[in-house]
Amino acid sequence: MNLQKIEIKKLSSTFNDYITEKTCEVFSTLLKEPIQHKLTILENNVNVRNICLTSKQIKLHSVRLNGKGDIHIELLYTLRLEDAMKIASKLLGSEVNMIDEMGESALQEVANILTGSFFNALSKDTGFRIDLSTPTFKEGELEELLSEPTNDVNSNSEDIVIADVLLTGKNSKTEIHMIIIQHPEHAKKLISHDSKDIEENKYSDKSNTNLLGGQNDAIDDLLKNL
Repeated sequence: MNLQKIEIKKLSSTFNDYITEKTCEVFSTLLKEPIQHKLTILENNVNVRNICLTSKQIKLHSVRLNGKGDIHIELLYTLRLEDAMKIASKLLGSEVNMIDEMGESALQEVANILTGSFFNALSKDTGFRIDLSTPTFKEGELEELLSEPTNDVNSNSEDIVIADVLLTGKNSKTEIHMIIIQHPEHAKKLISHDSKDIEENKYSDKSNTNLLGGQNDAIDDLLKNL
């Protein structure tokens, strides 16, 4: 179920719209500087071992979330130690020299905010309802970090769609990778939606706590507090 070139182009445009509309805005508020982003959609039948990030060969800090409901999207945020400390310092309002339990919590909160902004833009545009999971923190190399979300999307990890969004602070050069993982069927559903024809969603997953696309007051309040 590979995506055609025109579908990849449309998916890239769709993600760029959501990231520009909300995600860059809230990250800019957090870092107090303009944000640049670059989105790359990897080829069909990608092998996770071949995914290349500038920090691929080093131990990374990461936060994983997912959205389930009308569509399923996995999100994995990866960043190097120096960038993790910069971002945690901004959120905590004091200098962070190591990622301890408080630093991990700060990074999870940042990922929660960025994901909420992304899914809110998606839900507003499509009418899709999405349950947002709670964030989980993990350290490791890229291949290891990607294994769980890719397997949850599809046990055949070569039949997935992966988009890598690099968010960069224009002044500080702080970087975070926002990796978006989908099954091709859900990517096709996203780019072919017609919000007028969407039926009321009956999906329910008790493990996901933040409902988007209708009852999203918790995320909206979180974004307003930035």
